[in-house]
This record gives sequence, structure tokens and C-alpha cells, in this order.
Amino acid sequence: MNRIKLKHSWLVVAVMSVLVNSVLAEEVANVALVATGSTSYVSGDTRVSALNDGIEPRKSDFRDEGCYGNWPKQKTQWVQYDWSRPISTEKISVYWWDDHMGVRLPKTARLFYWDGQAFKSVKASGAIGVERDQWNDLSFEEVITTKLRLEIEGNEEFSTGILEWKVFDSGKSSTFPPRVKANADRSVMLNGKTYLGGDVSALSGDCDIQWSKVSGPGVVMFADSGDVDTTATFSEPGEYELQLMATQNGETTADTLHVSVLHGPPAENLSPVDTMPYKIDSPLWNQRAKAIIVNWIPHCIDTISKPDLKEGGINNFIEAAKKLRGENAEKHRGYIFSNAWVYNTIEAMCVAQMVDPQGDQMMIAAQQKMHDTLEDWIPKILAAQEPDGYLQTAFTLHPDRKRWSDKYRTYHEGYVAGYFLEAAVSHYMMTGGKDLRLYNAAKKLADCWEAQIGPPPKQRWWDEHQAMEMALVRFGRFVNTVEGDGKGDKYIALAKFLLDCRSGGNEYSQSHVPVTQQYEAVGHAVRASYNYAGMSDVAMETQDIDYQSAVMSLFDNMINRKYYVTGGIGSGETSEGFGPDYSLRHEAYCESCSSCGLIYFEHKLTMAYHEAKYADLYEETLFNALLGSLDQQGNNFYYTNALTEHGARYPWHVCPCCVGNIPRVLLMMPTWMYAKDASDIYVNMFVGSTITVPGVGGTDVQMVQKTDYPWNGTIKLTVNPAKASKFALHIRQPVRDVSELYEAEPDADGILWIKLSGETIEPAVENGYAVIDRTWEQGDTVEFELPMKIQRIHASEKIAATRGEVALRYGPMIYTFESADQPLDKSLASDAELSTQWKPNLLGGVMVITGKWADGSDLQAIPFYARSNRIKKDEQGPVSKVWIKEQ
Repeated sequence: MNRIKLKHSWLVVAVMSVLVNSVLAEEVANVALVATGSTSYVSGDTRVSALNDGIEPRKSDFRDEGCYGNWPKQKTQWVQYDWSRPISTEKISVYWWDDHMGVRLPKTARLFYWDGQAFKSVKASGAIGVERDQWNDLSFEEVITTKLRLEIEGNEEFSTGILEWKVFDSGKSSTFPPRVKANADRSVMLNGKTYLGGDVSALSGDCDIQWSKVSGPGVVMFADSGDVDTTATFSEPGEYELQLMATQNGETTADTLHVSVLHGPPAENLSPVDTMPYKIDSPLWNQRAKAIIVNWIPHCIDTISKPDLKEGGINNFIEAAKKLRGENAEKHRGYIFSNAWVYNTIEAMCVAQMVDPQGDQMMIAAQQKMHDTLEDWIPKILAAQEPDGYLQTAFTLHPDRKRWSDKYRTYHEGYVAGYFLEAAVSHYMMTGGKDLRLYNAAKKLADCWEAQIGPPPKQRWWDEHQAMEMALVRFGRFVNTVEGDGKGDKYIALAKFLLDCRSGGNEYSQSHVPVTQQYEAVGHAVRASYNYAGMSDVAMETQDIDYQSAVMSLFDNMINRKYYVTGGIGSGETSEGFGPDYSLRHEAYCESCSSCGLIYFEHKLTMAYHEAKYADLYEETLFNALLGSLDQQGNNFYYTNALTEHGARYPWHVCPCCVGNIPRVLLMMPTWMYAKDASDIYVNMFVGSTITVPGVGGTDVQMVQKTDYPWNGTIKLTVNPAKASKFALHIRQPVRDVSELYEAEPDADGILWIKLSGETIEPAVENGYAVIDRTWEQGDTVEFELPMKIQRIHASEKIAATRGEVALRYGPMIYTFESADQPLDKSLASDAELSTQWKPNLLGGVMVITGKWADGSDLQAIPFYARSNRIKKDEQGPVSKVWIKEQ
């Protein structure tokens, strides 16, 4: 064997990529394996490294194992290999990617070699083939070079792509050391194992593989230190560096990875506070809630109710019901997952009706409309549920589609079903359990899934788009609460089974390897955040140490390498998803739905670890990335939330997945504000409100917050237990720098002072919470003040986009600069004096930051959430920017 390619076995079992000479029957080395690839342009959902990853393509339209593409670029593009030493070649082979959509076979392709000064055409008697589903060879006069460039000319308006590009050694190439890449940095729980692996490529013969400890406080035990795919355990907590080394023909290459060994979470989890009737008393949140309830949700209702809605709405349920009755029915409209925004809007209506209108006639009228809409929609939806409980109109209207099949794995069966389960929980809470129509239908649906999917003899399956996993855990917990006797446990077990089935797929849907071996946030950001939230739920319910290790690894990678200062995720460099570590361009994707998923993920970590830092994070996302997705009046929204914004919001989207998701999450205020266990209440967010936390210290506790936060930091809590009771109150002490990517000055963390019923106290601090443990009686008060300062934020030098730039924050609010107030090409002096000013008549009332630009002109910054409400007609260029030049 002249060339060995060792790939991480859970990525792919790679064949040896061997070209057999028909005359000599000899194997020829593919020197592309030790090259470094580059390109004129790579599309967001592909990668240059796929050019030479050693994976044999199956067909030209099969991209799950990786591909390179340059969509939406057209005409001529190029890809290039560079070698550290000269290679000799006289033949290449290309396998083209053709997705039958925007990426098609090229018109022509040409090969060039580097002669030391310029690229020159190779001398060949023919041209590179452009056929699909096969290798396209080109033979030419031998060249000795360190660079090859493949120039690709697109066909008509189409882009081009490649699944694999081989370069064959003519027998005179230099020897090369092995190419080694250890896998991602990660965390692991003490007494748990971490799954090691990596890529090792070599051109000839076998490599000697060796894992070793470079540094760390304890002993590292490898299951097999000579196998690239192995596991390691650790004797002590701390920070470790491990090395993967490959040696061949006396030449050695090594790469390292970092492992944080952590203590596991507490054995007992906190419980969420399900949203129930509550009152808001906050200058900011009253205005935002009213806009959502009076304008946005009614707009969603009206649009989804349209009989001819092309994106699909209630019309699909009406037609599915006809189909079930044996009547003629129209085809399914819109995306196959169009039921999702109907269910999200139902949940949004339910939580909106739990907000006390406090006599506001517009809110009362809107809530009545929601009540009437539910009475109209619920029978139509239930009529579309199949007799065995299955419910997805895209399948009912096309009975040829087999449920839970590999063929239709991309049809979002779990994504849609999960939203229905969650809507049913909120509907139960809204009606106080008096209306069980959706709850019973949800149980029937969950039972349908549980009867079919599971260990043998049931079916093994997973969905391309996650949502069912965390929904099943939420629903299972809820069933256990309302029915007892562990009746919801089977749904929680199904959630784990669905997650355990994920492997053999792709990074886009986080199914490339088992979830317990995923350590880097990759792929579609919404799917990822839902997946990680579901994993967090399963980790809490099972205490599975592999789940705990993977969850913390994914959290660390996302928050400390791929997280925006606004609390958004998803740079958009892969399709609607994550880019590489530290690649955080200002034209971010930050889909609104991914902000919702991130809030869920961090909230679940708060419950698992009882640590305030996770609430610090979801507060940042809630107040910035998500709150800013809707305009001031609640008439338009952003699907994406870039940090440099170029355009206005819009009333609808071709994929309206966010329209119901945004309001349901924003209005779940009790859930985000409080968590509990039998003897503790955790105060995680500060919003003027009245909310009842049930079942603490043997009683229900009404919590009243009086505050103008986030505009000032004074907060008063009144604790009203239904009866005098002993329990602990944990009050979050905010930490503003929630990610290692960003540092701000001056310091604005913690609590300045705290008083219990008027007396200053110094409570103990545990996990970022000030803890007051006592017997509480009605009317007891806790007052405290958070430091509110203008902070200048600087990002890590590892983030190229923010070098030489600064951002501003006040409290939890990130600020942005708008073209409505000043040109956006100005610089801020590092010592410029800045101050805050309350402007009641601007954007519904906001605290602005004012000062002078470096050129002496007036500066004004507004909260990020309030951006793009004053866009001028036909305005060109950026209309708002978070990051500005600093001098």
C-alpha cells in the first residue's frame, strides 16, 4: 500500500483513494492529501477542506460528507493546492458537485501549474471532463511544482462545485511528513471519558500514532494511546493539553487539543417556572409587550388565516381534514414544515393571554381576538390529526410519503411535532387545565411517536431539524407534574433515544457523529441550539456523564469562540449557521429563531448548574438579539439580526419560521425571571412585574418587582408567601462580560448594596447569586442596586472583524450608532467623554449615549433593540453599526 489515509472513524471510514494503473497494477499516491487548499470564493455552506479530505464521492448530488462550492458566484472561479515541498505529477482527477439547483456542472475547466514566477497552463492533449457521477481525468506532460490551480468556468448563470480533487504522484515527488489535525478542544466531567480523534494523512506506508499528555495537573489514562480513535480519562480536575503525534520515515507532525476537566453539576436540578398569568410593570417591557400583543400577534393571526397563503397556514389543516374524511383536497402549501408557525403562533397567543392587560382596552380587544382565534383554529387542527395521533399535514396530504423514513428525514416531522407539544403545554397553563383539547391531542401525538420509535423491535430514527427532543422532555415533565406516577417518563426516554440515534449524517444537522462525541458548534444555528438544549434536558434527567461533557464542550465552543456581543449566534458563513472559531463578521446572520434556541439552551444550564452566569447570557440575548428582532410598533420583524444593518424590517418572510417563535419566547417572562426548587427561589432577571412562583417552602410565593431596569439599576423585591415559610432567595449578581471573546471597562458587575426590609445586609454569595435564607412573611422586601455604567467593549484580537473597533454597553443593553443621527464612518477617541441621557420622546422612550466623535461632532448611540425604526426612504449603505472605529 503506497498511501494511507487515516480518518476519524466516526466521521467516515475512508477508502484509500487509490488509482490502480491498468498496466502495472500499481497504486499511485494522491499528493492532494498533503496539500493546503484555497479558493477565489467559497459558499457559506461548503468548505475548501472538502477538496482533499480523502472521502470517495458517491454521486454528484450527494454532498453530506462534504463539498466545495462557490454559489452564488458565477463565471470563472478557481481552487488551488499549495505544497510545502515540490511535487511531480502528470495526472489529476476531479469529481464535480451538481445539486440540480444553483450549483451545476461547469462549462469548462483548465489546469495551471506554478513555475516559480507565474501560473502556466499544463500541456495536455485534451480537456478536463465535465461529466456527473464519475471521476473526470486529465493527463498532461509532467510538471514539478509547489502549486496547482484549477480554473472553473460556470455554465450560464450557475455556480460550480467539487466533491473531491485528486492529484497523482508521477513517482518523483518529495517525501512529506504526515498531516495531522487533532479534533476540537473540549470539556469533560471528572470520572468521565472524552472521545479523542483526528485526521492523519500520509502518502506511503503506515504511520506510528501516539497520544500523550503535554500538560495538566493530573494523570491522563488513554484507552489506546497508539490509536487515533481512542478515549481518555483524567485523575484530577483542571486544564490539560493533549498531543496527537504521527511519525513516518523519521518525520513527525503533531497537533494538540485542550481539555477542561470539570466537576459535574449538582445532583438535583432546579425546576422551571411555567408561564402563568402575570403582570408587567416596566417602562420598557410594557411598551414591548403591548406592541407584540396588540399588533404583532394579530398580524400573524390574520396572515396565517388567509385561505390562499402560499407559505402555508390554517389552509393546510383544512385540506388535511378533507383528505381524512375522504373528500377532494388541495395540495399542501408552502414548506413541508409550514405547520410550525401555526403552532408557534398558538403558543404565542396562549402566553399573551396570560399577560394582565391592566385595563388597556387595546390589549383586551387583542386578547379577545386571540381567544376567538383559538376557538376557530383548534377544531380545524384537531380535525387534521390522524386516527393514530400522527399530525403533520405535509404527510397527510401526501400519503405516499412514509413516516419516519430516511427518504423523508429532511421533512421536519420532529420539528413540527415538537412545537405542537410545547403549544399544548402553554394552552393547558392558559386555561388552568380546564380545556384539555390540545393537551390530549399532544399526548396522542407523543404516544404515536413513542409506539413506533425506540429500541428494537421499534424503529431507530432521527430528524434533520431538531425540536422534538427538548419538547418531549418539557412535555414529559409536565405530564409528570399534572398526572404523576411517572406517566411522562416514556416521553423523556424517547427524547434521549432520538438524540442517541444521531450519527452518520452531516454537520449541518448535527448528525455527523453521536451527540455525546460532539464538541464543536457546527452547522445550522437553529438546529444546533435546539439540539444542545435537548441534550441539556437529557443530561439533567439522566445525569449521563457523556451528555454532560458534550453539553459543556458545546457551550464553551459556542460562547467563547462563536458568539456575538449582542447575544446572537450564527455568522452565516455556513448555511444559516456557524463559521469557524473567531470568525464573526459584522454582517452576521444571527437568525431570530437561533436566539430563541440559545435562550432555551442557557436557561436549561441555569437549572442544571444553579449558576448565575447562564442567566447573564440569556439576559443579553433576550434584551438585544431577540428583543431587537421586532420594530417599535410590532408591525415588522427581522429574520436575521446583523450587527451592521443595511435595511428595514419587513412584515413577512418567505420562510416565516420566526414570526410566532419571537413573541412566544419574549412573553414567557415568568420562565426567564425565576427558577426554583422545593426550598429556593432564583431571581434571574429584573423586570417590573408581579409573578407567582408555586411550591416553594411548602407554599406559593408572589414575587413583586419594582424597577425601571434596564434604564437604572435600583430594584425592589416584595416577597409575599401565601403563608409564612422558610426558603432561600437567590438574587443574580450580574456579570457583564459573559463571553471570553469580549472585555469591557469600567467594571460594572455585581450588586452595589442590598437591604432586607430597610436594613443593609451582606448576604453570602454562591455561584453568582446573593443568597438570603430566612423565614419570609408577606410584605418582606429586598432592595438593591446594580451598577449602571457606560462600558467600552473590545473584542479578542482573534476576531479579525473587530480589530481597532469598539462597542458600547449600558447595563445589559448593547448600543448601536444610526445614520439617522450621524454619518457612520466616524471614529471614537479612546478617551472621549460619554454620558447617558433619557429621551422620553425617542423610540418609545430610550436611554441614549451621547458625546463627541474624534472630529468634534456630536455622537449619539441608541439601544440595539431600537435600531432601524427611523430608516429614510431609499437610504443607501449601512443604517446602523454596533462596532465603530476607535482612535
